[in-house]
Amino acid sequence: MTLRLVVTVGLVAVAVETGSAQWINYPDPGIPRTADGKPNLTAPAPRFPDGRIDLSGVWQPDPKATVGAPPVGQTLGEDPVIRLRTADGSPYPLLPAAEAEYKRRLESGELGPATQCLPHTITDYYLVPTAMKLVHTPRLTLMLFEEYQHFRQVFTDGRAFPADMQPAWFGYSIGRWEGDAFVIETAGFNTRGWLDVTPLPHSEKLRTTERFRRPNVGTLQVDVMIDDTATFSRRWNTQTITFKLLPDTDFIEYICENEKDVKAITGR
Repeated sequence: MTLRLVVTVGLVAVAVETGSAQWINYPDPGIPRTADGKPNLTAPAPRFPDGRIDLSGVWQPDPKATVGAPPVGQTLGEDPVIRLRTADGSPYPLLPAAEAEYKRRLESGELGPATQCLPHTITDYYLVPTAMKLVHTPRLTLMLFEEYQHFRQVFTDGRAFPADMQPAWFGYSIGRWEGDAFVIETAGFNTRGWLDVTPLPHSEKLRTTERFRRPNVGTLQVDVMIDDTATFSRRWNTQTITFKLLPDTDFIEYICENEKDVKAITGR
């Protein structure tokens, strides 16, 4: 399967109905400004009264600042997708059966769940050029995804994982702070999602640990530890994925029609 086809598959759903995806030019009073009134994206990251970093904002993956972005964009000039990489650049440590399944999917040109308006998931959602909003409350952090209007709930109220987790696309997520890093542990996944924009598999044993950092107003970074003993021979970390703030903008409605553009885009 060629890289161009891989990227096309990853972008099929992104091209459905993005249009002018954000509500533009609404000044955010919480963003620091330069003397000419423009957002100061290099200013120190905002903090809550208790000193914790505030990750709130509308964010989009930044392929220019992330290792693993192929130099192939969408036909309308949008950012390219990002390919998932291991932190040290080594191949995915797939077990033999999982590697055979991955190769089978690649060779068959299997289309991802997103081509049917089903979710991108962890870590796939961080690789495609679509907006994500983080919203903090004292006991809950919401991760809102403009594409398909999906969401994740990250609980910070001290709860443990349920004893009986029903397999879900985004799993069950618990958050905590470690210094300036917001750490999210997630378990209870189904097996239908992809880890990459290519059909990288995982099992229901998958557990992820995401570490979010905001070094300044305009930058958000995450790296993810992948732990899945049924798919991989060891735990491994992704490359650091960087997001850029989309200032003075917000979401509008996004509709996917399940999915009428696949045949036109891929010829299938």
